[in-house]
Amino acid sequence: MINSIDTKNLPVKDLIISGLIIFIMSTIIANIYDPLWGFTYAFGNILTLVFLSWLYQDTWNGNQ
Repeated sequence: MINSIDTKNLPVKDLIISGLIIFIMSTIIANIYDPLWGFTYAFGNILTLVFLSWLYQDTWNGNQ
């Protein structure tokens, strides 16, 4: 379950940087092409990060 992730040891700096990159890139894409493409890009990246958090939750919990 995602609720069992040890949030004390998550790399918060990496999460903030990833969030900024997603926000900046989706803004650029929305300004160049279409706001729908910017939203699609941001939504796709968020879904990817959620999937990766599920995939690597054992590593983040320290269960090796």
